[in-house]
Amino acid sequence: MEPRLKNKVAIVTGGGAGIGEAISKKFALEGARVLVCGMPDDPIDAVVKEITSKGGLAVAYKGDISLAEHARLCVDTAVKTWGKLDILINNAGVFPVMSTIQDYPIDAFEYLVKNNIYSVFMMTRFAIPYLQQTKGCVVSAGSESGLIGIAENTPYGGTKGFIHSFTKGLAAEQAQFGVRVNAVCPGAIDTAWTHKETGPMSAKNEKMIIEATPMGRRGTPEEVANVYLFLASDEASFVTGSLYSVDGGVTINKGATGSMADKSMKAEPAGELNLKHSKEGDTAKDRYNKVYNSSQKASAPESSGSGGDKLVKTITKTLVGVSVGIAAAKAILNASKNSTPEGQQTSPETKPKTKATTPTLQPDEPLVEANTDPTIPAAKPVNTPLTEAKTDPTIPASKPKSAGAGSKNKGWTKKMDEKKNTDNTQTGGSPGNKGFTNEAATGNTD
Repeated sequence: MEPRLKNKVAIVTGGGAGIGEAISKKFALEGARVLVCGMPDDPIDAVVKEITSKGGLAVAYKGDISLAEHARLCVDTAVKTWGKLDILINNAGVFPVMSTIQDYPIDAFEYLVKNNIYSVFMMTRFAIPYLQQTKGCVVSAGSESGLIGIAENTPYGGTKGFIHSFTKGLAAEQAQFGVRVNAVCPGAIDTAWTHKETGPMSAKNEKMIIEATPMGRRGTPEEVANVYLFLASDEASFVTGSLYSVDGGVTINKGATGSMADKSMKAEPAGELNLKHSKEGDTAKDRYNKVYNSSQKASAPESSGSGGDKLVKTITKTLVGVSVGIAAAKAILNASKNSTPEGQQTSPETKPKTKATTPTLQPDEPLVEANTDPTIPAAKPVNTPLTEAKTDPTIPASKPKSAGAGSKNKGWTKKMDEKKNTDNTQTGGSPGNKGFTNEAATGNTD
C-alpha cells in the first residue's frame, strides 16, 4: 500500500519530544518530508537523525516560534528545502505548574499564553499562504481540558479553549481556499507532563487522572499520532472544523471509573514506532526546577517595583539561546545551493558548513525558490511582512482603535511592544512571580 503522506511536506512544532516525536516519526514513516521544530534544548537533532537513519527525510529548525521572525523563518525553511508546504502541525505547548488560581504565578500565565497561543497564531499566519497553494491542512493540539476545564491549572485549559475556537473559525474561513483545519484533543498521555518525577503533577494528580479515565490508563504518544496522521491524510478529505478527542473517555466520564476498566483496555498497544524521547523536553522536572530556582534567587533582593530590572535580566539570559535558533535557520537558507540530493537529505547540523554570503533576512524579504525536485510543483513566493500587516493580502486592514482604555489594561500593550523590540527574546517575570523564561515550547502532551 502506498504511504499515506507520500511526497507531502509537513512542519511539526514541538517535534522533538512527547507526542511531537511520535508525530514526526509517524509522518516520516508514511512518506512525508518532515521539518522537526523545537527549542534549542529540545532533542530535535536526535529525532531527525533517528528518522534519516531509517531512510526518512527530515530537517531540524531550532527557535522560539511564538516570535514572528522565528515562525516565518521556520515556514520559509521548509519551503526553501522542499519547495512547498502541505501540512502544519501546531503541536508545541507548555504545562508549567499546577496551582489554584489565587496562587497561580502571573508569569506562568504569560508563559502559557506565549507558548500555547502565540505560537499557534504565528505559525498559522505564515503557513496559510503556502497551504492555500497546495490545498493543505492545519492540525493543532487541543485538549480535553479545553473542553471540560482542568482544576489546578485553569489557565492551561483556557489556552486550549482558544485553540478549539480558533480551529473552528479558521476552518470556516479557509474552506474557500481549499485548506482543512482540525484539532486533536488528547487526555492524559504517557509523557513527561503526567508523571510526578518529570512534570508538575503530584502523586494525587497522577492517581486522579487515571481514575477519571474510563480506560484506566494513560494514552501513548503513538495513539495520539495515529489520529494526527488520519487528519493530515487524504482519508480525512471531508473533515474540517472538528475536535477529535483521544482521551480514553475522560470527557464523557462521571466518576472514578478507571479501576473498573477491562484489562484489555488497560493494556497499552505495542505500536510500531521506536520512541526514545517521550519523557524529554523542557517541561522535564529538572529543567523546570532549574528555571524556577534561578529566578527566585535572582528576584530575592529586589523590591516589588523592580519588574523592569527583572525583565532586562530575563532578556539577557534568553538572548543567546534565541540567537542560536536564528543563526541555524539562516545557515539553512544560505547553504541551500550546496544542499545534498533529496534522497540524502539530513539534519542541517550534518551538512557542510558554509559562510553566510547574504544579508540578514528582513521581515518583508520574499522567499527565494530553491525547489529542484521535478515531482513537486514550485511554490509561489509569498511576501508576509511582519510590520505592515495591512499589506498582507490574506489579512484585511484594520482600523486604528482608541487607546482610551489603556489605563485598564495593566500595561499589556506596552509589554507586547517591548517584546517586539527586544531582538526576538521572551520576557516574563512580573514582580513577585516565578520567573519563567523562554526555555521551551516542547511536545504537547495533553
